[in-house]
Amino acid sequence: MFKEVTNKLVSWFLHHQSFSGYLEPVMQQFIPAWRSGSFRAQVNQVKPVDHDYVYLTLAPESSWAINNISHQAGQHIELTLEINGRLLTRIFTIASSPALFKKTKEITLLIKTNKLGRFTGAITQFIQVGSWCNISKPQGDFLFESITQQVVMVAGGSGITPIISMLAEHVEKLTQPTYLRYIAETGHHQFIELLENLANKNELFTFELVTRAQHEKIPLIFDGNSSQDVYCCGPSGLMQSIKEQALVGQGNYFQEQFSIGAIVNENQSSFNVIFDGENVDITNGTTLLEQFEQKELNVTRGCGIGVCHQCVCNKKSGLVKNLRTGEVSDNGEQLIQLCISQPLSDLEITS
Repeated sequence: MFKEVTNKLVSWFLHHQSFSGYLEPVMQQFIPAWRSGSFRAQVNQVKPVDHDYVYLTLAPESSWAINNISHQAGQHIELTLEINGRLLTRIFTIASSPALFKKTKEITLLIKTNKLGRFTGAITQFIQVGSWCNISKPQGDFLFESITQQVVMVAGGSGITPIISMLAEHVEKLTQPTYLRYIAETGHHQFIELLENLANKNELFTFELVTRAQHEKIPLIFDGNSSQDVYCCGPSGLMQSIKEQALVGQGNYFQEQFSIGAIVNENQSSFNVIFDGENVDITNGTTLLEQFEQKELNVTRGCGIGVCHQCVCNKKSGLVKNLRTGEVSDNGEQLIQLCISQPLSDLEITS
């Protein structure tokens, strides 16, 4: 109750959402990168490698792990950096295992960069060894379910990150055959030495490095006569294909996905949005965030997939569809996330 009252007063008189947010600039003078609601992590290594990949090793502050327990293999974090004066957040899976964290107090991220990307394209310029960044608590339920089942794993590109964490954590305890198919362009496969070491630790684990063309020519074998777990992480088209194959083979299917599926609507409609008093023409063909950014409106982009809540705005009236849940809002006032909201009518929104 006291916190709610304090934050309300701060909102009225200091124009901040919370008292801790108001204090951030002061705290940062003494504790670099301190931010309310986040955990600090020091950068111990920034290692660019061929084909636009970067290995980022972070040492989170002690409060990030409770009783030396950090994350579960397969989970991800939100990574926040200050780039050109703006805080940007993206989602990355922790590629290192929980067991390794207990030894080193570090986590490793594998990041596929894009020269045109506002975040990954600038990451090597705005982060350096010894600097500090912000991370969230571990999140996600893409976890290794059982070491007593036969397992088929399929990773595409940087989708190897949750898979490699799972294998590093559990490979020595496997009691059933476990096969990994890792799909990437020739020479682009990562963690090859680690995969070889894991295969040497347990003969039940085998892996294969293939290109997309090779993968399409060599069908995966799913044994419908035995219980099988199928794990997949990669581009949406690949995951949909593997899911269909796994279900035909009566396998238990698990996947990780960090993107919102494209909106398919042959009868696109146009609407008017009043955003902070400004009239904007939009369609229902993509998310509110994408369209607002294209029109250079003053909006905040975070993860872009509905996890970090940095793009939350207040919908005063109108209908939107939540692309993560499929739910359609009512016509009244409510908070919405711009990055996962598809407009379905005229809207009034305030930031």
